[in-house]
Amino acid sequence: MAGALRERGVPDPAAGLAAEIGRLAFSTAFARWAAPANEQEFTTLAAEAVAELMAATGSLG
Repeated sequence: MAGALRERGVPDPAAGLAAEIGRLAFSTAFARWAAPANEQEFTTLAAEAVAELMAATGSLG
């Protein structure tokens, strides 16, 4: 993912950080989606995970 972002003109370290956030969002959403009690769509869970990570990143100052 970082390589694709770099090819599209995103400089480092932004490309690497964005790729890592994407990986974290995906793994968080997948774990929630795979939970036996889950009834939400993966896309909903992925959007929520991205929003949570962005909020947490923003709160770091």
